[in-house]
Amino acid sequence: MLTKYDTEKLERAMYDFNRATGVSITLFDLDKNPVTFGGVGSCQYCASISGLKEHKQFCAKSNSELLDKCRKSRQLTKHICRAGLLDIAIPLIHAGEVVGYLMIGQIKQSPSFPEKLFVGGGEVYDLLRQQYELLPLFDEEKIDSIINIGTMLTKYIMLENMVHHQPSRISAVIESYVDEHLGEHISIDSLARKTHTSVSGIYKAIRQSFECTPGEFICKRRIKKACALLADSELSISEISYAVGFTDAAHFSKKFKTVCGVSPLKYRKNADN
Repeated sequence: MLTKYDTEKLERAMYDFNRATGVSITLFDLDKNPVTFGGVGSCQYCASISGLKEHKQFCAKSNSELLDKCRKSRQLTKHICRAGLLDIAIPLIHAGEVVGYLMIGQIKQSPSFPEKLFVGGGEVYDLLRQQYELLPLFDEEKIDSIINIGTMLTKYIMLENMVHHQPSRISAVIESYVDEHLGEHISIDSLARKTHTSVSGIYKAIRQSFECTPGEFICKRRIKKACALLADSELSISEISYAVGFTDAAHFSKKFKTVCGVSPLKYRKNADN
């Protein structure tokens, strides 16, 4: 999946967040690479730690583990890093899928310097201790406010299309073909023939662009179409199930509830209201 960034809008939004809260903020892509913008970098304490050879790898590992947990849970995730600071990862979600992350943090919750991390004393120890003590101390109420603002910012970023994702050429053809043949049996072989690629290539393209298997992708497209028909047509539940490729209405209703959290009938009633 191709990712495009509205750098001007992102830079302004993240700069404003940093200035208003005093908290570091970084945008990460799905490969956990930082997409950074001016004015929102690491605090001096963290910059000094990441500059130490023996600690740099732990900082990267800490960030990676936090983002992995965030991607798996698809929810705001937080932890205390090895340097004793609070970091928070918030997923950016587009069309029901995680497409990136906002990491906010380097937040000092405790006045106590993490002594165990930096043993042995010396000039480096004294410098890090001094830099830690200069960090502002945040109480729980202020942290909750920062989290709320960060969550609202992720929604604003997606609403304004600051992070825009486009499927690859093969994925775009797959998506179009599936949508045009939802009422039919769709095989992996037919997708391979349509895109002039191998079966393994189909799996790879769908996994990279939509983060699921071909079967899961086809099911999601069928359920999405069913939602539209439930809201905008007078077709019966049985007619809709056949229209989107399910041969059994009971199986359709079960799968629909698994994906959407409510039955097709309940979904239609909510849409009517």
